[in-house]
Amino acid sequence: MGNRVKRVKTDISESEMASAIISGWEQLFNKKPTKEQVSLILAQNSLETGHRKSMWNFNVGNITTDGKGEYNYFDDLTTSEQSSPGHWEKANLKYRAYPTLEEGVLDYLKFLSQSKRYGSAWQHIINPNPEEYSKALKAAGYYTADEAPYTKGLVSLFDKYNKSETPTKVHKMTKLEPSNDTSNILYLVDEQLKEIAASLDNKKLYSKYLESNNILIKINSQDYESELEFARILCSALDEDLLAESYTYTNGIDVEVECKVSGPSDICLAATKQLTESIAEAFAYATKKIGIVSVNPKFIMNKKSSYEQIRWKTADINYRKFLLKFI
Repeated sequence: MGNRVKRVKTDISESEMASAIISGWEQLFNKKPTKEQVSLILAQNSLETGHRKSMWNFNVGNITTDGKGEYNYFDDLTTSEQSSPGHWEKANLKYRAYPTLEEGVLDYLKFLSQSKRYGSAWQHIINPNPEEYSKALKAAGYYTADEAPYTKGLVSLFDKYNKSETPTKVHKMTKLEPSNDTSNILYLVDEQLKEIAASLDNKKLYSKYLESNNILIKINSQDYESELEFARILCSALDEDLLAESYTYTNGIDVEVECKVSGPSDICLAATKQLTESIAEAFAYATKKIGIVSVNPKFIMNKKSSYEQIRWKTADINYRKFLLKFI
């Protein structure tokens, strides 16, 4: 029988998550997953755990247990569960706990692929379709949140990861299976070229010769602490995904993110908006325990903030304050 264990935050990177998904898939099915399959699993993991910033004990999909089986669990995380349309109740569910990321991913894949309850949902991972996957998960009772925002967030994140090189660059020796409409030879050549073009050194080199765009993002939310926390997460995502230079600015009341992105102005603005809106959707879902924190960003091209850049100590204090809301 499983034991009650201490809840431990397991904050891992996107590339570590992708690598574990690929490894777990190979171990279970003796073949590599397609990029689309990895992207859909990454999308749900991000949605369920706030881009892995709120992932505990390597539970990649927030899988629960009754506490009577073989799984260790933690039950000191209070969440808001929807018992009926529009009616939310506080609950302390028992969440499965794993000692390693690899074990967490393997159990997640087994949980979906070997369960009759989630069999229909699993088919939409085999043939990746985020909308139908979300619908099937809701029908099977995987999540209690409203279906529309969950689906919207899943679709947005799936599109983001499917356009990203992360699933295919996690290791130089890792080659994902091609989609059915692509031949092996052409696929491998194309992925090799993408890997070279997408290398960090090449991107940094190319960015020196592209125009630089200053984009100011005004963060509007329900309270100051939430705005600062969202800005912190957004800056990290912008820097990692768009190779931007991003900083948080504030006057003690309002919060802004100033980022510098290299490339054609229209493409940079569109990419910044898409990434910011994806983060906002994930942020809203990750904060459902404290009432769903909505963020409405506004974007201004070629403008710098008139506020002061936030100090490290102030940012650290706010981060701790924000975490206390979940206790």
